[in-house]
Amino acid sequence: RARQEQVPQLGDVRGRGLFLGLEFVKDPRTQEPDPELTAAIQRRCYEEGVLVWTAGRYSNVLRIMPPLTISEALAHRGLDIVEHVVEELAQEA
Repeated sequence: RARQEQVPQLGDVRGRGLFLGLEFVKDPRTQEPDPELTAAIQRRCYEEGVLVWTAGRYSNVLRIMPPLTISEALAHRGLDIVEHVVEELAQEA
């Protein structure tokens, strides 16, 4: 949630614990969904070794839902990768 200020395309972050939904928008004012950015983030995360899913009515929500048995270290590593990918691709958009 702290990254919403640095990444304007991150329209909303919701969820509990590690079950998260990151909603991506083209413009924070209009909240127009951005499924293309979401798909690009999903692809890049896969290339970096992290599986995430897209969801939502417009396929503009990135769903993060690791297994309950994930270690804390692996969870931090995965979220660091997602964070890096989101920041990198959002800047390019």
